[in-house]
Amino acid sequence: GDVSVCPDGLLHFGDSVIIHAPVVQPRKGCPKSSFPCTLAATPPRHDLYKNIYLDSPITACPHYHQPVVKNVFTITPRSSNFEEGSILCYGDSFDLVHVAVNGEQLYVTSPVGSALHSARESRRQEVLLKKSSSAHSAWRLQPYDPTLRLPFDGQPVEVGSRIQLVQSMTNQPVVVEEEFTTNTIFGQEQEVSVGVVNRATTRAASILAFLTWTRRTPEKKEEETEEILEEDVVQKEREIQEKIVEEIEEKKREEETREEENVEGIRLVLDNSDESPSDEKLNHEDNGNNDHDGEAE
Repeated sequence: GDVSVCPDGLLHFGDSVIIHAPVVQPRKGCPKSSFPCTLAATPPRHDLYKNIYLDSPITACPHYHQPVVKNVFTITPRSSNFEEGSILCYGDSFDLVHVAVNGEQLYVTSPVGSALHSARESRRQEVLLKKSSSAHSAWRLQPYDPTLRLPFDGQPVEVGSRIQLVQSMTNQPVVVEEEFTTNTIFGQEQEVSVGVVNRATTRAASILAFLTWTRRTPEKKEEETEEILEEDVVQKEREIQEKIVEEIEEKKREEETREEENVEGIRLVLDNSDESPSDEKLNHEDNGNNDHDGEAE
């Protein structure tokens, strides 16, 4: 199993997600003070050997937090008003579909609690996988903080935000039982149920988070194409830099030629200024000689 990619950071109908419980306080005597859990479909041992996943309970696994087949769920719309790919908002009703190993699509359902349908330890509503969609499989999201539920109603749900997964029929949240565990083929896991938690009697965690990838990991072909594009970009940058260097060199050459021309002009001016006094002296001497010649006559 794999989760969807949400580059915009928002949940959409059709996204495959991991349902994560970030903080679970264990029962007394446990060496861990708190630990995270991930909701997963965990069939009993005899059903798993027969490849039967119908009526498998949902548990909270503290060991596996990476996407695998047992802990990936897909958000599907219950109404034709919502298309797959549209943004999921707080208050929108949806189904949670789990695709089992045998390819069977099962719906996360919580039948109303009774003597026959209740969680084994907590005696609240059990959470199971059923074959078809029903009123018991309708879910919606709401912020965990009660003060934010009214202002956030109808707003898009961000990936990783702390929320409550509420059953639309009973208006009760999904909780991870902190005091009740169950032994599975994958180890000891926490029980998951639906119901109001009274801290005076039992303890359960109702803070959940829907997690997806927010950035797509490129494949080998894409990496090769990206490398080729990077090489092209580097080559273009080199050509641009070479052109810039050539332009700078041409400007320097033009400036040098201008400086040389200016220097030559200054030299000519200086040469002319040096020659002019000698010419005046010669003219003065010629005039003096002419005067002496006139007196002699």
